This record gives sequence, C-alpha cells and structure tokens, in this order.
Amino acid sequence: MDKARILTYHRVGIPRTGRYERLTVPPGRFARQMGVMRLLRYRFSDLDAVAAWLKGEHARIGRPVVLTFDDAYADLYDHACPLLLGRGIPAVVFVVAGREADVWVDRGENGPLPLMGWPQVREMADAGIIFGSHTLTHARLTRCSQRELEREVADSKKMIEDRTGRQVRHFCYPYGDCDDRVVDAVREAGYVSACTTRRGAVLPGADPLRLPRLTVGKRMGMRRFLSRLMLRH
Repeated sequence: MDKARILTYHRVGIPRTGRYERLTVPPGRFARQMGVMRLLRYRFSDLDAVAAWLKGEHARIGRPVVLTFDDAYADLYDHACPLLLGRGIPAVVFVVAGREADVWVDRGENGPLPLMGWPQVREMADAGIIFGSHTLTHARLTRCSQRELEREVADSKKMIEDRTGRQVRHFCYPYGDCDDRVVDAVREAGYVSACTTRRGAVLPGADPLRLPRLTVGKRMGMRRFLSRLMLRH
C-alpha cells in the first residue's frame, strides 16, 4: 500500500432543508458509490490495517479505502448498515456516546436529528460494524480543561466498550479540533488511530493519531466523487 484513502460520511438518508444537509448522502447515491469503488477494484479496508501499515506491520494490499461515519446518525441503521453488511464492506462508525441527538447543530425549525440508540449500536457491533469514539458530547476538545478532556476521551471509550462488549480502538476529533495536548490525551487513553477533518490521502509516515480524510457530501456527483477518491495527496 503506498497510500490509503479514508472517506468521511455523516448522514446516509433523506436530505432535509438547511445548510447542514450538505453532509447528507441519499441512500441511492451511497449504494452507487459503493458499487463503483468495487468495480474499480478499490479494496475496502479498516483503520486497524491502516494503523498497522503506518507502524510497518502490514504489507502492501492494493488500493485501500476505509469508510468512516461521524456522529452515528440513526439513519445509518436503516440505510447504510444493511448495505454494508450485505456486501461485506467494513466500516467504522464514530459514536457521540453521551448524546441521543445532534444537539450541537443549530437546525432551526427542523430540530435535532436522532442518533443511533444503544440497542442499534449493539446489534450492528454484533453484526460486524466497528464503533469508535467521537467523545461524550461532541465538545471542542482544545477548549476543554484537562479534566474535561480526559473525560471526553477516556470515559466515552469506556462507555462504548461497556455497552458493546468490544474494545474501542479508534477516535475521531469533533470538528477536527485537536492540538498536541488533545492528541496526547487520545494516545494515553489507548486509541490506535484518530481521524481529523484535514483533507488528503494517508501517506507513509503519517501520524496514526492525526489521519486525514476525504469528505463525501450531498452535492457530490459521481465525477466529483471519483476525483476526490483519486486525490494524489
């Protein structure tokens, strides 16, 4: 592997009105994206393989793509997870462990969107979907005190592990907000990888706790999706 591509999704569902819906991908378009990547012989991989490769523990494995889903919206249970499991496509879903809805987003009259409940998370974890932490409350971590930071990073990990019975190895910084202090806290909590919002492919020598990704959104047609996927750096 000479580089890996980590794709960032948020909602896969029916778009609503409002500027935040630019991050929603309709189910039909999502299915077509999965099909095109398989047709083009991209290899669906996971963050454990990327972290192992960056540490020199993993050989070249073709053109890997990792699917990540921020926030764990309830729509994923209905629209994305069945397709992923049916086609044997691995994915990492980052859970905001202490929230039931995306209350950190001002959606005006639309109101907040629900997140996956723990019964859904457990069911999908049992079926093979990997769950990582997106903190307890979707906090901006660089603004947290040291005690708050450790709680957001470590307590969320423990909560997901307790609820799913599975080790949590992967983390995602809300808003991509991180600095050396935040990264140190993530490392101390025992995560093997952490995702940012920085755009790019993962190249040899990258820090596994500062992984770049490629965001997929509502307005992205197939041509733009392929252009994003083929990004060189």
